[in-house]
Amino acid sequence: MNQTKVPEQKNGSWRDWMQSSSPGGKKRISALLLKKNVIPAILGIFVYAFFLNFLLAFQKPLADLLFKFVDFLQIPKVLKLPLLVNPVLYKYSAMIIVGYVAFAFFLDLYRFLDRNLFNDLQWEGSRLKLTRRGWLGGESIHWEPNQSGLQILHKSGVIRKLLGLEKIVFFLQAQGAELSVIAESPYFSSRKNGEFLDRLFHS
Repeated sequence: MNQTKVPEQKNGSWRDWMQSSSPGGKKRISALLLKKNVIPAILGIFVYAFFLNFLLAFQKPLADLLFKFVDFLQIPKVLKLPLLVNPVLYKYSAMIIVGYVAFAFFLDLYRFLDRNLFNDLQWEGSRLKLTRRGWLGGESIHWEPNQSGLQILHKSGVIRKLLGLEKIVFFLQAQGAELSVIAESPYFSSRKNGEFLDRLFHS
């Protein structure tokens, strides 16, 4: 009676098992994204909207103030120009001043959102990748966490942990050059990014 021979199964080593399951591991690692805290960015937008509303309401009092200031200096009496007593001149002057201040604060808001809302920090294999998105496109920075000259600062503390205002700042010091900031992460909470931080500081 012929017996069917069962092929011998070789007991693979732990390293072989790790290599066989490495594609899944790489997929998991590459998908490890820093979970950022978007609340500060949203609050920043609301604060700017409140400030802008206050600034626009200040436009008419500012026009009256400009008129009183020019009249106090008696400039219309000296120059005798009808334009200097025209309320429209001061209305548009106040509009220009308010628009300039609002635009300056908008640029500050954009820089704040750019750092804390439009950036993504993630693991790509054994490297870190910071993706920046903007109006004209995007850019990416890749680096090894253990590369020479790279210093990583974790801004933490009780208040930062409580409010989710922690940050990771990357410094690079080339030979013969000063220490410079090359990138910083968005705000995040370490409670939601334990695996990400373990890989970063214990690898």
